[in-house]
Amino acid sequence: MAIKLVLSAEQIGNKVFKGVPRGYDPYEVDKFLDQIILDYERVENNYLGTQTEIDAMKRRIAELEKEKANLEIEVGKYKTKYSKIKPTDNVTDDNINLIKRINTLETFLWQNGFNPHNIK
Repeated sequence: MAIKLVLSAEQIGNKVFKGVPRGYDPYEVDKFLDQIILDYERVENNYLGTQTEIDAMKRRIAELEKEKANLEIEVGKYKTKYSKIKPTDNVTDDNINLIKRINTLETFLWQNGFNPHNIK
């Protein structure tokens, strides 16, 4: 959606009109063209700034889409991992913390050469 201007601010500023005996006042024409040049420069700057913002947002969208895809993969892993948990199971934070603690203790025993399954 590029902006297509016929004239640039520089072209307007450098335009020279032919002199005619009964024409317009050159001072008024120059003053009016100066205002047009300012407007053109504002439009050009606004367009360039907007394009920069659009490009930055497109990059951010691409990053977020990659992150979303990675999170969807991770959610799929967790769904598979926890698919055996039924809604009727009593899963609480206390139960999860106990399982974590048991895992930590078993890891410690394995690291010290003991098989936790053989301990009675």
